Parts: sequence; structure tokens; C-alpha cells
Amino acid sequence: MEPTRMRGPGDAAPPLDCPGGLRQPVAASVSPPRYFVPHAASPVEPVPCDAAEVVHVMDAFRLEPAYLGEAEWFVCTDVVGQLQLIPGSDRARLPASVQAQLAHHEVAAGRPPRRLAATELFFFSTELVEHPADAEGFNDPVYLYGTLTGPWPGDAVTRVPGQLTVSRGDVLAGFAHGAPDAFRYVKDVERRETPSAYHALLPGDRAEQLAQGKGLVLTYPAVPAELQTHNVANGSQVASVLHAVLAQLQEDARTNKGPQAIAALDLPVASRAMAVAELEVKGYEVKGDIAIPRPTKGGLVGKLSGWLQNEEVRVPREAPLSEFLELSRHVLTLLPGWPTETERTLRAHVLAGTLSPGAATPRMPPRAPFQPASIPPRLPTPPTRSSEWMNDFLDAHARKGAAKPRLTRMQPAPAPRPAPAKPSSSPAEWQADFAANPPARPADKQPPKQQKSPAPPGKKPDWMNDFED
Repeated sequence: MEPTRMRGPGDAAPPLDCPGGLRQPVAASVSPPRYFVPHAASPVEPVPCDAAEVVHVMDAFRLEPAYLGEAEWFVCTDVVGQLQLIPGSDRARLPASVQAQLAHHEVAAGRPPRRLAATELFFFSTELVEHPADAEGFNDPVYLYGTLTGPWPGDAVTRVPGQLTVSRGDVLAGFAHGAPDAFRYVKDVERRETPSAYHALLPGDRAEQLAQGKGLVLTYPAVPAELQTHNVANGSQVASVLHAVLAQLQEDARTNKGPQAIAALDLPVASRAMAVAELEVKGYEVKGDIAIPRPTKGGLVGKLSGWLQNEEVRVPREAPLSEFLELSRHVLTLLPGWPTETERTLRAHVLAGTLSPGAATPRMPPRAPFQPASIPPRLPTPPTRSSEWMNDFLDAHARKGAAKPRLTRMQPAPAPRPAPAKPSSSPAEWQADFAANPPARPADKQPPKQQKSPAPPGKKPDWMNDFED
């Protein structure tokens, strides 16, 4: 057997690019789930968990089995929106605002947190969802782009951006099953529904690994930084993701003569304003609830365009997240081959957060009184990471001549800039100064100043009296 020759200084480096356009992933010290592909050009960062650094809570649960140590865990976000997992024993070290969020959620939920029977957990912050347009099959893959953190519990917790691949049914079932355990915030007057942080438990590995409590991925759609003022409620992001998945399923059902019940669904939209904007881009003019094609130009091209687009389109109605969750539960009953073995194995790890009657509560040894340590200077907040790395995955999935995929962004699109104001036809006042015969400026009418009468001889002025006091 020949020994493996090591590469010398003069040898050429091995190729980094694969045929699909992505560089080979770098081996990490911790193996990620099977269905997660880390971005090769992004470094793997350690995750320092500090309860004093978090600003919001997104989730609370109990982890089983008990021999792993901590039972209660809080999923929190820091000042830049990155996920951190805080053990329940550090609750007293959380900021007062975060403790207030926990207290409100526990009282509003009215039940203990759910239990997760797992030996390791990964957490995924979703920033973009890609829905392939020409994928074969009905329950097609969906690509989630974001940052994976984990595994927890563990001593080598890391964070790396990349792609998580799941199916359409996984996305619908994950959010539908996780909705009852959403983290609830204080309701404000600006929202119709109670602001909540939703999660989805997704499979990151095969069913045999899930059965061992490994490869479980808790997914949280990211909230833009400018919307994280009072909480990290992500209901609008979840509604957009569910609408995109349901729309793809309905389109495939109509094209491939799939389940008629899915093809005939009255599918609303998550944002009517976005639906109107898409119709206007396609050349429609929206009047009320009806969109009609704009008048076309003359000529053969204009006539052909008018013939192909001569039907009125009704603007879809806007629906809240609760309706999309109900539609997701209904569509899952119509999805061929659902639930899969992976789905059944995954849901078996989620247990109700109730204590069995008569169960003995384990006694914990008394803790020493908490001594507040001296707080070192806080490090500067890291800058927000760019999302350009996602283009590497999007370009690798692109095929020549294929339809473009549907993209669901967690970051809202910027508002269009207003049209510049038309210049006034009348010349400005300052332009009159450069005319041949500039108009005479009106004289400043100021009241004439009254001259003070001099003091009579032999009498001091009044102001001198101030110095005699």
C-alpha cells in the first residue's frame, strides 16, 4: 500500500470549485445536520452565550432527558438579532425587560412550556426562502438560507451561514404544529393579532437519526433589525412563507392535474399591498378589487400584448396568519403520501408541557448566594453581516432556460422613491436679480429711531445711579 503523499510548497492547490458552482465546504469541528450545507467562504464562529447581552426572547421549552443537565432553556436574540440559547438557571441574570417578556408569556400561555426529547438541538435563523419553480414532483424541496447555531447542549457551539433543505410539507407542518406554543408578547394597538414569535421544528437528518434524538432543527424566521424595537414578533414573515408554499402547491396542482381540492383553494395573500405592486409590475392598473390591463400602444406588438392580457384579474384579499395556519393544516391532509416516516418520527419528540400527577419533584441542592461579579467593558457590537453569500447558492441552483424560482425574503422590500417634483414654470425670486432691469426692492420700512434727549445740565444720567447702589 502506497503512503499518501503530502502536498509540498511547489505543488498546485487542489480545486475549490465543484461543477455546481459552489466551493467545497470546509470541515468543521462539529458536524452539522445532513441536510444543511454550510457556506464555504464564511468562517465558523464560536457562540458566546451571555444572559446579560440578550434583548428579546423568542421561545421557551424544556429539554429531555434530564441527565443532560439543564431542563429549561430560553431562545433569545442579541442586539443584532443573532440567536442565543440561555439556560433557565441564568434567568436572574437576564435584563429586566427580558424577564418581563418571560413573565408575560408564561401567564398568557397558561401552561408549562413544551418538552423536547432530544440529545442535541440546532437552531436556524431563516433570512430567505427559495421555492424552485421547475422541480419534479409535488412535495418538492424548499431551500432555506440563514444561520445555523448549535449543537446544544454542548461545549463547542458554533454559528455558520448556509442552506437547509426541507420539503414543502415539512415547512407547512413545522409552523402548523408549532403555532400553539408560539411565544406571546404584549399586544399593542397597531396589531390586529397578538404579536408572537413563531417557530418550526424541521428535520435536519434522516428518520433513523431523528429517532435517536439527533438532527432536530428549530427554525425561526428572522425579523429585520428596524422592527425589533419592542419584540421580535415574526407573524408577517411566517405568513409570507406559508403563502409562497401554498401558492406553489396550488400552481403544481393546476398544472399537473393534482388534487382538485388544492387547485380550487381560495388562496388569500399575506400582504395586499405587495400583491397590488406585483400586478402593477405586470402591466395592470388596479381599481378597487379589480386589476385591468393598461392601454397598450399601437402596432402589432401592442395588439398582441393586448390579446394575451385582456382579462380582468381580481386582487386577492389579505388574510391574517391564523387563516394561513388553518389552510396549511387542511392542505396537509390532501398532500399525497403525507405524513411521511420522517414527519412521524420528528413529531414524536415534541411532548406536551404538563407534569404527570403525583410525580415527585427532584430536590436540587441549595445554591450559594449569588455574588454579582464585576462586569468587564462591553465589546463593541459587531456590524450586521451582509447577505451576499446567498447568491452563491442561488446561482448554483439556476439553470439556463428554466423558470425563475420564487423568493420569500424576511427583509421587506424598500418603498419606491417618490417622483421628483416638477420645476415651477414661474421664475424664482432670486433669478430676478440677474435681469437686465432688476425691479427695485421695496425700501425697508422701519420706524425712525427717536434720539434720546440729552440730560439737562447739572443732572446725572439715570444709568449712573446703578453704580452708586
